Amino acid sequence: MKMHAGTRSPHRGFTLLEVLIALAIVAMSVGALLGTVTSSASNVIYLKEKTLAEWVALNRLTEVRIDKDMPGKGARSGNAVMGGQRWEWKEEVVELPIKGLFRVEVRSHPTGELVDDSRAVDKPQAQTLSPSTSSSSATDAIAWTTSVVGVVGSARSDIRESVAAPFEGIQQPPPQNPGGNPGSTPAPPKSGAPSS
Repeated sequence: MKMHAGTRSPHRGFTLLEVLIALAIVAMSVGALLGTVTSSASNVIYLKEKTLAEWVALNRLTEVRIDKDMPGKGARSGNAVMGGQRWEWKEEVVELPIKGLFRVEVRSHPTGELVDDSRAVDKPQAQTLSPSTSSSSATDAIAWTTSVVGVVGSARSDIRESVAAPFEGIQQPPPQNPGGNPGSTPAPPKSGAPSS
């Protein structure tokens, strides 16, 4: 069968232009998908870092609260290990206008040093004390991942033992005396007699 110049074959394929347009659409879709996945992964990393930084700061605030001694006014810094990395924290203690109350602000951020936290860590007992400076500068606040604030009071107890009785089940109240007389107790029912 001969083909004439003006007729088309019924089994025609895609033109080169159509294939190129389809490839361009697929490439843009894949690029947008990869951008979304990358953004999601970086958000997960950021949220993990933010959560760990807050835990480090809250742990330090808890250490200050349960310590026997009141915190001294001023700024202190130190480090902690959590989540396989080392974190730096800075604590600032300011006395409030109410006598005996202190405002404690703790900031933390990762140092970038990876640490094997499956083994025991030598925790330094001494903290470095630096003069108290205002922490309201925007540049200083940007360097820290998180900041937590708490209040510590000077009304503390020396009791370091449990103050609650151990739980041993529900105690039943003593039986009621129906007559109201302290010396009279009801006689037990005779066997075979109906009880009231």
